[in-house]
Amino acid sequence: MPHRFPVKEIALQAGVGTATVDRVLNGRGGVRAGTVARVEKAIAELEAQAGQLSIAGRRLIVDLLVEAPQTFIDELGSALRRELPLMQPAAFRVRADMRTRFPVPQLSAALARVERTGSHGVILMAPDAPPLSERIRALEGAGIPVITLASDMPGSGRSGYVGLDNGRAGETAAWIIARTRPDTARVLVTIRNPGFRGEGERAAGFRVALARHLPAAEVLDLTEGTDGPAFLDRLTRAALSGPPPDALYSIGGSNRRLLAALSAAGVTPALVIGHDLDPDNRALLAEGALDAVLYHDLAEDIRTACRIILARASRGAMHAPPGGAALRLMLPPMLG
Repeated sequence: MPHRFPVKEIALQAGVGTATVDRVLNGRGGVRAGTVARVEKAIAELEAQAGQLSIAGRRLIVDLLVEAPQTFIDELGSALRRELPLMQPAAFRVRADMRTRFPVPQLSAALARVERTGSHGVILMAPDAPPLSERIRALEGAGIPVITLASDMPGSGRSGYVGLDNGRAGETAAWIIARTRPDTARVLVTIRNPGFRGEGERAAGFRVALARHLPAAEVLDLTEGTDGPAFLDRLTRAALSGPPPDALYSIGGSNRRLLAALSAAGVTPALVIGHDLDPDNRALLAEGALDAVLYHDLAEDIRTACRIILARASRGAMHAPPGGAALRLMLPPMLG
């Protein structure tokens, strides 16, 4: 396997031992396929980060563990590529493990591996689950700061949170619907993973605000969980169970998939609000399929998280600013 990096450097990036890396590089047996894939991924990451690491300054290892829709993962990866080369005075090397489905036991194992191998910090987007909180407390106790991204885990002892004030985002979605829909609006609300505190906070803020603005409105909450295609069936059945829905508030993402399922059933909500300004949502806005997108600047989140990690590595005590990142609203081109 051709490469230009020392075995020790590849092992650090992959989070495995040097002997394991040596076996993989020389094609010896006895290494699990998943471990081989991690070593190969580590080499690819080192190649991608080689330019940034040529910058003079301290080099810091950061672990990025994320469960999110693929469109969010793609946008986050783009933000990393834009921002990390600009970070000063340190050079950040990221070990990324981002998946559309990242079960809690596997996330817990990944955090345990970080504690074993060492890291300057962890950026984590995950459900607010007790096993993960325990791992976070262990990491913090070992001097490895954890910063939660987009969805907070306030009881975990993490060093900081970067992302939206999710409750306020839900309130904003309710305000938009109240300004444009009838008093008896019928609203579909979709959640991807109920374990994510951020999604729950958006839904709670939305419900409270909509009840205040449109007390006669009907809200149909739909949670995907692990249902996959069955969720789309439930979504279309709910949409067809009464008058045509006046609005869809997509909290959990995958908007093109949701809208395609509704369209196939002959349902077109009069107003559609989503989250995150990824390429897919930009395209949906341009097509007129999305009416508004609530979002925050992922690049700003990455900068803030890296500054916290750098401060801790320098024995500082910087914390994330309170209140969450600035909430932004994107409308279709003819309205924005």
